[in-house]
Amino acid sequence: MADTGRSHDISELYRQLEREPNASTRQNIKRTIQIIKNESGLVRSMREQLIKAHRDGNVENIKDIHYFINRKSKYGQ
Repeated sequence: MADTGRSHDISELYRQLEREPNASTRQNIKRTIQIIKNESGLVRSMREQLIKAHRDGNVENIKDIHYFINRKSKYGQ
């Protein structure tokens, strides 16, 4: 299950799901909800590091994290 940090994301996606008339978009929203709910600890940790780097304005760490994520399949790329 998703950590409490993602509960707002999931709530917002459910609100969008209720309002979305397009079936294809609704399917994408449902898929995104499932991805968030099943997020691994590894992905959660990397996401938290990226958020912290953004909050701190640490551009070098942001670049490093993006570089690392783009080269590792276990992060969903």
